Amino acid sequence: MLEQLGKYRIDSVLGKGAMGTVYKAFDPHIARVVALKTIRRELLGDAQQHQLLSRFQNEAQAAGRLSHPNIVAVYDYGEDDGAAYIAMEFVDGIALNTRLQNQEPRQLAQVLGWMRQLLGALHYAHAKGVVHRDVKPANLLITADGQVKVTDFGIARIDTSVLTQTGSMIGTPSYMSPEQFCGELVDGRSDVFSAGIVLYQLLTGERPFSGSATMVMQQILNQTPVPPSSLNPTLDPQFDQLIRQALAKRPDERFASAQDFLDALEALSSPQTLGSVELDDDRTRLLMPASFSHASLGSSPTSSSEAADTLTPWKRQVRPQLESLLSQQIGPLARLLVKRSLASADDFASLRSALLPHIPSERGREQFVAATEALLPSTETLPAQDTLVSQPGTPEALDPAFLEASEARLTYLIGPIARIVMRRALPRASTRQALLQTLAEHIPDPAQRSAFLEEQP
Repeated sequence: MLEQLGKYRIDSVLGKGAMGTVYKAFDPHIARVVALKTIRRELLGDAQQHQLLSRFQNEAQAAGRLSHPNIVAVYDYGEDDGAAYIAMEFVDGIALNTRLQNQEPRQLAQVLGWMRQLLGALHYAHAKGVVHRDVKPANLLITADGQVKVTDFGIARIDTSVLTQTGSMIGTPSYMSPEQFCGELVDGRSDVFSAGIVLYQLLTGERPFSGSATMVMQQILNQTPVPPSSLNPTLDPQFDQLIRQALAKRPDERFASAQDFLDALEALSSPQTLGSVELDDDRTRLLMPASFSHASLGSSPTSSSEAADTLTPWKRQVRPQLESLLSQQIGPLARLLVKRSLASADDFASLRSALLPHIPSERGREQFVAATEALLPSTETLPAQDTLVSQPGTPEALDPAFLEASEARLTYLIGPIARIVMRRALPRASTRQALLQTLAEHIPDPAQRSAFLEEQP
């Protein structure tokens, strides 16, 4: 074993892979433990040496610009006696593939926590122009407190044209996207595909594509995996549509970004989906720095209840039906997309135009347009702005009888969590309509949500 590489003292071998060896090392200049990843010497033939080293260095520099709590930090790049290495953050954690060896589904709350961190890290990296290309459980380190650290950004994007000449391939077959197998250019949607495979494995304990490298390639290119709810009967079937979109063969039929994937996952993360696990207000949370909040990744900081309070009458009227029609085309992401589009739409035509690009197929878009034509008359008869004025004798006050009846109706639809929802909604609601809109946000079924708003107590 090496004893020294550049300024770093080599302490032990952490692992070996297709690209080279990873060492645990020590930086004496600042007294810091690091991980050193090296390129195998046999990959550095004379013909490709300069090109490979150049790309290795360029990607180390790109990864070095990534500063995110869920990405292993890259500190340094160096060469010593013909060996190239990257010095990176040493993470005291266990690779996810080790945790998955028992081939059992993980707890849903744990799965969602890990996937939020993974997709958040990928979205951040993609926004910086860095595609990972080898997202898999072995590259996801889990610390003792449940933090996910994505590693291998430093070498993941070395051009395959160099490595294929030496008999190597970037990517692990069971987690590669169709476009990787076909040698096409890849973007962040390739990482979305790989992350979808990781999610499938977490939910079911099994990989969606397995066998020899040739068999895996044929499956990824041509076959649709078994729906995860068929392998895990406790799983909400809504996850089947989520997985199906993440694992679409064509990149333009997948989630457009890791953020869209994350948004769809969050839409399934309601208390009704998670069951009693998520009803504990004292559950452990990973608190992210403010600079990496959803707001910084493009999500609106406005809460759903606040957004509902500001909707004009025609928007409130069409929202439940619009969510239902769009969900038939794209699944659970529909609710979030409708909410975002409503905030900026001036009229129904612009609202529908904003939603159409999210439907991947031409036939689906045509069906959506035809189905939403029936909503147009209601948008033309309702006022563009609220014009309600309290009339004498109007029971607008949030009296105890109204509150009790509203809570009873909500309990019937979503269960005992209704009491908590009511308690949290009251401080933000000044009118009956505002309160009902806030409560309706917690009803997952669009038809039930619409009926709840129409049948006021």
